Amino acid sequence: MPDSPRIDAERVLAGRYRLGRPIARGGMAEVWEASDEVLGRPVAVKVLLPHLASDGSFLERFRREAVAAARLAHPNVVATFDTGVDDGVAFIVMELVHGRTLYEVLAANGPLPPARATGIAVQVADALDYAHRHGVVHRDVKPGNILLGDDDTVKVADFGIAKAAAEPRSPAGGDGDLTQAGAVVGTAKYLSPEQVDGAEVDGRADIYALGVVLYEMLCGQPPFVADSDIAVALKHKTARPLSPRQLRAGIPRSLEAVVMRALAKSPDDRYPHAAEMQTALLSIDLGPDDAVPLVVREPTPPEGVRVPTFGQSERSWLWPVGLIMVMAVALGVIGVLFATTDTGQRLFNPGSEEQARPVPVSIVEALSFDPPPGSGGEHDDRLPLLLDGNPATVWTTETYANRRLGGLKDGVGVVLVLDRPAVVRELLLSTPSRGWNLRVYVADGPKASLAEWGDPVASRNNVNRPEIELDLHGRQGQAVLVWITDLGPDLRVAIGGARVTAASDG
Repeated sequence: MPDSPRIDAERVLAGRYRLGRPIARGGMAEVWEASDEVLGRPVAVKVLLPHLASDGSFLERFRREAVAAARLAHPNVVATFDTGVDDGVAFIVMELVHGRTLYEVLAANGPLPPARATGIAVQVADALDYAHRHGVVHRDVKPGNILLGDDDTVKVADFGIAKAAAEPRSPAGGDGDLTQAGAVVGTAKYLSPEQVDGAEVDGRADIYALGVVLYEMLCGQPPFVADSDIAVALKHKTARPLSPRQLRAGIPRSLEAVVMRALAKSPDDRYPHAAEMQTALLSIDLGPDDAVPLVVREPTPPEGVRVPTFGQSERSWLWPVGLIMVMAVALGVIGVLFATTDTGQRLFNPGSEEQARPVPVSIVEALSFDPPPGSGGEHDDRLPLLLDGNPATVWTTETYANRRLGGLKDGVGVVLVLDRPAVVRELLLSTPSRGWNLRVYVADGPKASLAEWGDPVASRNNVNRPEIELDLHGRQGQAVLVWITDLGPDLRVAIGGARVTAASDG
């Protein structure tokens, strides 16, 4: 067998990629920080290990999969730039991501707060949904393949390599436990049951793996551990994991439900698409009302100090509270009776006879608004979810590199087209997102550019409630634009429903 090609710092591959230092090593490849001397930019170069690079049929399959992965242009997917072979060294060139892997973060910090774990999982789900819709299944979703920037922006790496390894090798390829026909491909802790069986897989295998990753982020350990990879793999097929709340207090019930559905043994019982799992994650209320309260034990008083019981302390404040409640009820009754008189009506509701009572206006269509330099569309396939009456199903923006839409454009939005011109009074939005900014415009119909909408009629910064109301000040129009200018910490915005009210004579 010929000697393996030597890889050293300063070696130049394909006449342009100068290797700097190794930054990671896995079971199939070693990753080097490098520079593209043609374009003058830093890159990451993944060099396949010699036993894979020497297999011609594997290299051809890998080349096809690298080309497929290179078509995945998404903010949460590590971009693939090039692939090739140089004097026996097979390599792919990728985007260089500065930050740490999720594996490193968990090893250093242990379990993550539910809100942070959910935010990471939402971005991974978006990357998987995009890849699945473009015909690419990852097959090896795990913390080591999830890269986190300083602001927790997610980049999913290694699309394609597992698919190449999953297909049969040529007889000349020799033995290899990860590369035989029907062999298990992936990492044991994150394998779906169907992968353990060596069966054909689809995107639901990635959903299972994401469920395992989310479980580990929440609990500090994967759902199954054992003394060997084979034992772990068998547990994925046969054992039921402990629920996350059995291992750690403070995890919202709704988040636990998402995890357990993703971990269903049968693919048919999981989320059918990563988009549905993402929607479920975005709909989780991460506030204290949905979390398991921590058990706080009262300190033991010093010896000899008598602590009053509830019954004893209750009597000390029960009568004053009762008296206050009786007085409040009496005043309320007097106020209601007074409000029904002509004098009360004029006092409490001046001009009420002239004001028209607001009534809902039908929204007949929702349109994405992404003018140049935008692409012209923003998750158009999810726009009907704005109008289905269910706030748990959401339309979302894309995930961007930062909360200012990656610095690519000033905003993105959605247009609500009304069934008739109206004097619009209020816009009500339901949203699971927090910390985002918006402006609202009203016009006689959809416009092609933001300038054509005129001046905004309402705005809200740092949205932090699941339902928000915006006063539209009686503006006449038939189209309402929700223009998003800051995505908040999730780097995306989700809206579950919209309602517009207008004057009854509008």
